Amino acid sequence: MKEKLFLEIIEDLHSGEFEKNGWQYILNKIKKLFNINAAFFASYEDESLLICHSSEEDLDGNKVESDTVAAKTILEKSTFVVRNYATCQFASQKWIEKGMKSLLSVPVYFKDKVFGALQVASFSDIKKFTPNQVSLLETIARVISFVLYHKSKIDTSDKILSLMIKEFEFFYSQNLPDFFNREKLKSWVVAYLKNILHITDAKAVGFIFPNENIYVAIHKENNELRVRFSFEITDEIKDYILYQIYEKSIGDIVSFDELNKYGLKPSSVSKQINIKSGLFVPVKFNDRVIVAVGFGFDRKINIDRDYKLALQNSAAHLTFMLIASKNVSILNNELVDTQTSFLESFILMMEARDTYTKGHSQRVAFYAKSIAKALGYNQIEQEKIYTAGLLHDIGKIGIPDNILLKPGKLTPNEYKIIKNHAEFSYQIIKNIKQFKDISDCVRYHHERCNGSGYPKGLTCQEIPECARILAIADVFDAITTNRPYRRSLALERALEVIQKHMSDELDQKIVEKSIDSLREAYEYLKSASKEKSFVPEEIDKIREQIFTTDYMTGLLRRKQFVRAVSDYIKESRRFVMFYFDIKNLSYINYGYSMEIGDKIIIHTAEALKKREEIRFLARTEPDAFYFVVVGVSEPALYSAELKKYVKDYVIDKLSKEEFFMKGWSRIISYYVSFSEFVPGKSAEDMMYECKQRKKEFEELLM
Repeated sequence: MKEKLFLEIIEDLHSGEFEKNGWQYILNKIKKLFNINAAFFASYEDESLLICHSSEEDLDGNKVESDTVAAKTILEKSTFVVRNYATCQFASQKWIEKGMKSLLSVPVYFKDKVFGALQVASFSDIKKFTPNQVSLLETIARVISFVLYHKSKIDTSDKILSLMIKEFEFFYSQNLPDFFNREKLKSWVVAYLKNILHITDAKAVGFIFPNENIYVAIHKENNELRVRFSFEITDEIKDYILYQIYEKSIGDIVSFDELNKYGLKPSSVSKQINIKSGLFVPVKFNDRVIVAVGFGFDRKINIDRDYKLALQNSAAHLTFMLIASKNVSILNNELVDTQTSFLESFILMMEARDTYTKGHSQRVAFYAKSIAKALGYNQIEQEKIYTAGLLHDIGKIGIPDNILLKPGKLTPNEYKIIKNHAEFSYQIIKNIKQFKDISDCVRYHHERCNGSGYPKGLTCQEIPECARILAIADVFDAITTNRPYRRSLALERALEVIQKHMSDELDQKIVEKSIDSLREAYEYLKSASKEKSFVPEEIDKIREQIFTTDYMTGLLRRKQFVRAVSDYIKESRRFVMFYFDIKNLSYINYGYSMEIGDKIIIHTAEALKKREEIRFLARTEPDAFYFVVVGVSEPALYSAELKKYVKDYVIDKLSKEEFFMKGWSRIISYYVSFSEFVPGKSAEDMMYECKQRKKEFEELLM
């Protein structure tokens, strides 16, 4: 009965029942499991300790003093077993009066995040808690901590994506200011910072750009916003933490708690407005800090890695926008004869961020001009189309690298962010007089004739013809160029795709008239000299590695594995493919921690890497690996030997790293299946056969 109830509790925590039904629901089950009078969860929030959850309604919501058992449990991250509560030095008079006799209190924390204390209490008699009961409650606390930690990560991720989306909404609703009009520039910067203050719910936000003499600080005071803005350096500004970071050229993100570590001092302003936590984010160029942005809070907040990334993106965005504003303002005043060559260089520099799309805008411009010529456009109109092609993706300058360069599939929210680049391209160029009449071409180049495009979902006749031309050029270049997620199509196959497979998306009247021009333009570019590159070869190699290797283990990804094995098959070599699966990794993550799970993955990869006979080692799933071995006559015997070798290696590593935990031989286990190559099998066929063998084995055990 107790075992069933324990499993129910664990299942409720994992499945979301706990979140749906609330603390009282789960605490009542814990109370029944321990056959005791009450269960509590004392939470740690904003430097205040509260018993905000209880299995008993009349005991819910009580505050906890700083010297109680719950407080000590949380602050020391230690388990307390109190047999006689009345004689305990941390006993609360209030709870003695309520009749508490015995108490077991265990900490709930994961990594550096403390959530509170889980407690069971006896009010009827003095109770002796056994070691098994202590261990049982600690196990439940570990699972709760894992669930709460990952809920907080999800909440943080949602907040980060919400922050980024709101930032983009702000950018796209505002015209870039004339950088040399100080009033407009000031108004734009202040509006942006107020927006960030609201999104992050910070008490204060600061921004300095000394090279351009921009110094801003905004903070909340009595429900009003106080703005300090200066185009000149003052003694007060020199006292800012941000200015200290700029002067010392500190390139690290600095938290408020780390000021001493970097030789920084709290400013008079931060003391005045009672900042308790915060983050100071530098933006570097050529190894020198050029901008610093600060976010201050009047409460302690959990600033984890993802939150740092979001605030870092905010700082970089504002910097990019101001630099873009300055360049656009210069272009608007000075761009005349050198327009095309200047734009080509500018676009090449912008595309240097992404190895896989460098030269894309130039090729799209060339294809678009070729199509325009086929349609009978005059020379001036062809040049305008060419310029629109150069500028069509300029808005990607505002897309964060972690989204723009992501090798895997984008999440819906990430896709929502990246779709904004067309609108942002439009916002950048619409106020430049030379580009005004092509701004709509750029804005709508992702619209589709069947209404499935963006940003407006226009249908064919609603889309400007120049945008329909750009759409064809853009798609044609995309499918004839290698990308990290697929290989390029051959010329004739690509032409077939835009004629047949995208017949309802692209304007087929234009496609029909431009097939010969596209074919000719493609062959010309293929034979032309290589595009200029602003990216050193070493950086290209690093970026390529990011796209083709698993970030945790450094192994191949699934697609690279399939490609390597497919090439191997062409040689008709005999080999065996193996599938190496870590058993029960989800259970290990939940029952012990994701950190332990990660270590098991890393050490398993290390062990497999040490085997010289293994080729094309790849991590294709969170808990599984594929690889190839040549010359294995008895795959079943090899599987057993390899499994023992890897298990022994991983147990040895974990025993040294996690010496306080025992029983690794019981926890660590693997399943190995294999597929022998015979002519006619593809890499995917062999992978499927491996998975089927695993499935059949699992069904036998059921």
